[in-house]
Amino acid sequence: MQYFYKQNLVIFSKRIIQFLFIMKFRNILLFFILVSITETAIGQQPDTLETDPANITPMAVINRYIEAIGGIEKFSEIEDRTTLINGTAMGQDISILIKQKSPAQFYQEITAGEVIQKMYFDGIRGMMVLGENKTEIAGNELERLKVESTMKLLLDPESYGLKLELLQNEIVDSIDCYKIKLTLPSGLRTFQYYDFNTGLKIKELKEIQTPQGLFEQEIFYSDYRVVQGLKFPFRIRQLFGIQELDLEVISLEINTGIDESVFQLP
Repeated sequence: MQYFYKQNLVIFSKRIIQFLFIMKFRNILLFFILVSITETAIGQQPDTLETDPANITPMAVINRYIEAIGGIEKFSEIEDRTTLINGTAMGQDISILIKQKSPAQFYQEITAGEVIQKMYFDGIRGMMVLGENKTEIAGNELERLKVESTMKLLLDPESYGLKLELLQNEIVDSIDCYKIKLTLPSGLRTFQYYDFNTGLKIKELKEIQTPQGLFEQEIFYSDYRVVQGLKFPFRIRQLFGIQELDLEVISLEINTGIDESVFQLP
């Protein structure tokens, strides 16, 4: 999709709407971002923290990550989370509100100017709402949304058909990283990069299926801060096609007792 920056404000607003439609199945835009923090941590069994390159496994890398951000005990206490994020895309200010509740309920609201996009997942069905338009999420998009909304996914990843594979180490921004491939039943893949020294996740590369085709989404995590004994990245940079989003977490609250009605499809 091309954006014509020299057009008038009406044309620009239309481009913003088109941009949001492209981003809609990413949760995908974000929360993916904080969702993936939970999905790769909560529920893990501390089977090993092996760091010998000859013996390390995908689960060992993930368990090192868990330890680095606060440990399994802290994560097991999370029942819900509310996150407010501000950012910019194409010079447009964006506000993102995410509410998530265990085991797999999700709500996301993106505001860009006068445009508001909402995404719902009640644990079974998903829907995107933009203005008066409502779109049921189905197929590969629903599969990914369900997986990424599941807060304790890796307690039993095989029940979701998720396959994990440890790949050759790579360097990301001069940092040596473990690289893990996660494959969904549909074949869509996510690649995660964990700092060899700190154990923190610093990058993800996701395959995103949209009505326009298959795209790759890059997410970079930094500025980890402690919230109730757990570390979360407060700065996130996302690359999706020609689009770049710079995001900052403004607030993050845990276990506030989110009402079930928040996740009901309209």
